[in-house]
Amino acid sequence: MKRSTYKTIFVAAVLLFAFSGRAFADGGAVVSVQPTSSTIPSGGTATLDVDISGVSDLYAFQFDVLFGAANVSATSEIEGSLLSSGGTTFFIPGTIDNVGGSVTATADTLIGAISGVNGSGTLAVLEFTGLAPGITSIDLANVVLLDPDFNSIDFTIQDGSLTVKSSVATTPEPSGLLMLGIGLVGLVGLSRRKHAAN
Repeated sequence: MKRSTYKTIFVAAVLLFAFSGRAFADGGAVVSVQPTSSTIPSGGTATLDVDISGVSDLYAFQFDVLFGAANVSATSEIEGSLLSSGGTTFFIPGTIDNVGGSVTATADTLIGAISGVNGSGTLAVLEFTGLAPGITSIDLANVVLLDPDFNSIDFTIQDGSLTVKSSVATTPEPSGLLMLGIGLVGLVGLSRRKHAAN
């Protein structure tokens, strides 16, 4: 079976089980962008983690990441270490859209009749490249967390931001001590000329 077919089936199953169950409530686990704030130059890169803390029995997850396409572009996404610490996984990196500013349908699941993972760690790691100066939010959307019985897990979200600064280098101003030294050399030279003229 092709990878795209696996992806379609998995995402459909996650959405079906998630939205046929109970509604998400505030509390429980926290899914966050880490670090919450980063700064890079135009042309520079930033690595941001989608982390989770305080989760119990996590078996599968899905999320989207939204960003300002005028300021940054997403270049890659890889699986984080948390879910794979519980066993064999099937990871689907999200579809990158650098025109619309999104990485959609990132998904990961444990395989087999096993328990989910507990605690805190990284779900996925994304890399961004700075395009133009400005600040863009890095927002999480369509987050789904499931336990081994495909019941939804309660969570809250903490988004992040990425600041892109101009990569034009500024010329550093000479230090005051250097300027004083140049001035003294000039005064000594001027004094010698006057002395020689007399």
